[in-house]
Amino acid sequence: MKRTIIIVRHGKACAHDIFEKDIDRVLIKRGVKDGYKVSKKIIKSGVKPDMILTSPAARASHSAIIFTRAMKTGSDIIKVVENFYPGSASKMMENISSLNDEVKTVALFGHNPSISDLAGHLTRGIMNFLPTTGTAIVHFEIDKWQDIYSSEPVDYSFIFPRELK
Repeated sequence: MKRTIIIVRHGKACAHDIFEKDIDRVLIKRGVKDGYKVSKKIIKSGVKPDMILTSPAARASHSAIIFTRAMKTGSDIIKVVENFYPGSASKMMENISSLNDEVKTVALFGHNPSISDLAGHLTRGIMNFLPTTGTAIVHFEIDKWQDIYSSEPVDYSFIFPRELK
């Protein structure tokens, strides 16, 4: 059964010194625009998430909301995952492997270095760095999400906002 993971680094955010806490940093105009451009490109490729897992940081959760607006999925598919901030690829893998098997496509929104580490792990080192709003789409042929640890991707693609008009 085809399962897809959409890995998204949050959009471009304001400088750290504007907010007292890093977790409260918000997207700047470019981050919002890039979110709409990338999500529309994903939709044109025929991929749409059944579930979105996001960091609780403002910039990541806002990026996830932008994707749901552009993809017309509704925000009820968003689940905030506390351990995505600051996060680690291993924690993200744990969340992926424990997904309900009714979910066919999941999108994850997070931060570097963990989101890029996850993309590198799932693409077997092909993609080791995601810029802001950079996206890796990785397809697997697995029956259960718990099989993700022992599976090889059957296909993957990348979307970078700077390459979109």
